Amino acid sequence: MYSVKVTALIALCACAWAAPQRGGAGGADKDATIVSQQLEVGFDGNYVNNFETSNGISHQETGQPKQVDNENPVVAQGSEGWSAPDGQQISLTWTADENGFQAQGSHIPTAPPIPPEIQRALEWNAAHPEQDNEGQGGPPARPAPRG
Repeated sequence: MYSVKVTALIALCACAWAAPQRGGAGGADKDATIVSQQLEVGFDGNYVNNFETSNGISHQETGQPKQVDNENPVVAQGSEGWSAPDGQQISLTWTADENGFQAQGSHIPTAPPIPPEIQRALEWNAAHPEQDNEGQGGPPARPAPRG
């Protein structure tokens, strides 16, 4: 249960950290206001938290209890949207559950693709598990202790 609470706390903090930090003390964003807001919390553990600001930031989040290993942690999912300083529209979707916090967005860096030669080798290895370590005799044996 502790790890699920920590996961939920991390998810909430990540959303706060993901929000744009533009404008500084003199920027127009400092005068942004909330133009719509919805917060509903049910006794059953379900909740909805949505808001939109006058400078284009939006946040949608829902959560509900989920049966996981004889416990009922609250899992959440949501999305955020805002304009980056360069004008690019940022859209982030996320889930926080028993598998941790998972975020998706086109602005999040991704690993480069696997080179074709390596991909072919991985596919061949997966198709021929009986040939693992063939001709190598397995791992080297440990030398006997001297005594």
